[in-house]
Amino acid sequence: MGIRSKLTRVGIAALSVALVAPTALTAPAGAAADIKIGVITATSGGLKSYGDAYNAALDWGLKYYTNGKMSINGAKLVVTKKDDGGDPAAATAAFKDMVGNGTKIIVGTASSAVALTLAPLAAQNKVLYISGPAKNDLVVSAANKYVFRSGNNSTQDLAPLAGISPIKGKKVVLFVEDNAFGAGNIAAARALLGPKGAVFDEIKVATTATDFTPYAKKAADSAGAYIFIAWSNALTAGGMFTALKQQGAFAKSRPITGLAGVSSYDIYGTIFDGTNAVLTNSYFPAVFTSAAASSLNAEYAATKQSQDLFTPTGADAARMIVRALTGNTDVNIDTAISNLEGYSWLGVKGRMTINPANHQLIQPMFLVSLNKNGSHYVPKLVRTLYNVGQ
Repeated sequence: MGIRSKLTRVGIAALSVALVAPTALTAPAGAAADIKIGVITATSGGLKSYGDAYNAALDWGLKYYTNGKMSINGAKLVVTKKDDGGDPAAATAAFKDMVGNGTKIIVGTASSAVALTLAPLAAQNKVLYISGPAKNDLVVSAANKYVFRSGNNSTQDLAPLAGISPIKGKKVVLFVEDNAFGAGNIAAARALLGPKGAVFDEIKVATTATDFTPYAKKAADSAGAYIFIAWSNALTAGGMFTALKQQGAFAKSRPITGLAGVSSYDIYGTIFDGTNAVLTNSYFPAVFTSAAASSLNAEYAATKQSQDLFTPTGADAARMIVRALTGNTDVNIDTAISNLEGYSWLGVKGRMTINPANHQLIQPMFLVSLNKNGSHYVPKLVRTLYNVGQ
């Protein structure tokens, strides 16, 4: 099991949704009723690219894992998607609507604040919720049997840093967004590096900030041995990293961050050139070979789609949906939970196993570098860590 975050749920209201009895489904004699699957994630705003990658891979996965039928034992899968825009209120409204319409399996969200809001709602309404790209460790826990995740958490993101040296007595500047995602990363970094003797300086950047210069100057002035950067908003990441470089933060501190989506490779490569940056990673195209990965590669190539950071998160959500419904087309939630707990499969990024105790997804994580290839930067695998999150 990975190091657990000590973050408390600050400011996340425990919203309740009134249970609504689903309308009775009628079908011809001998025919299985349709199974409703709800998808709530960001397809607008700063997390749009994450939601788009997740949705595309979810669509692929549902077809792949049902052998192209989009049905299980004759029961048709009916998928409804809602854009939450990274907003907990919008996600809650979508969740209410889905539960009211008889949806018992809901997946998705790229926002930690959204996932932390939906998790208790799943328990209150006794529906299965499979969180997506959202990283905060506390989205899933042993206390809530109704919630699983198909991606990785913040502690798993930091796992490749376990061997970083020297670290004892060294200052680590934690440069993060002032939101649930950033808070989760602060907690994970302190839990991983604190016992190794690191000391910390926290810089929390307002999510409404458009000028990052004051924050970047503060980071440069802090003069840490390392600067750990946790940033989720793809629309502002370029400006943020540029400000850090312009203020000389990387001349004083070795940068540590997670490799983001494909569209960021050239930006990151240019900014981190010559900085000896430490890049952790949960996935990049062609990092692993399996039957599922080969099929996805072929399908995406044929349809001219691009794989991205959260492609496996969507594909694995599909695998989990199908597993939850195996022998369970009447969607009994206790049976779905039992089907998932301890389940292991070979996905598009490697061996995935659901921890039965807390529903974290045990998986490989990667340490990578960005290297110039012609006019572009591409990731290169440095090290694979297996079974992260036990």
